[in-house]
Amino acid sequence: MKKNLFLLAALAFATAGTSFAQTAVQTTGTDANQTARHYNKGQHGPKDPAKMADHRAGKMAKELGLNADQEAKVEQLMLARQQEMTALKTKYGTDKKAGRPEMKAAHDRYQAQIKTILTPEQYAKMDKMKAEHHGHGRDGGKMKMKAKA
Repeated sequence: MKKNLFLLAALAFATAGTSFAQTAVQTTGTDANQTARHYNKGQHGPKDPAKMADHRAGKMAKELGLNADQEAKVEQLMLARQQEMTALKTKYGTDKKAGRPEMKAAHDRYQAQIKTILTPEQYAKMDKMKAEHHGHGRDGGKMKMKAKA
């Protein structure tokens, strides 16, 4: 009797373990494509600067209310900036300190040019958004210590 009870318990444990195993969810069609895009799967290597400039200009147009002329100018400016930064990163490689002055100068030129394209209100809104973005998730880059109770 004890032997049968022991075998029955062992069988129950063996089947219970497999019943709790997770099964893989199969996604097909647009769900799989959307998931792949979300996690950037299949997009290895450098991104296309023209697509990045178009995406960023479109985002700025939506968030800042740019007109078509402003959006076109911003897109051209962003494409030129992207290409310049890529060239600087290639030139200096891993030595970021050596390239910092040139990158800062390029950034300052970009800011001056973008200021001429945007209205003062749009530029102020962009600055505010940038400040919020830089502090996102890290309390402005400063970590807080938890108080011990």
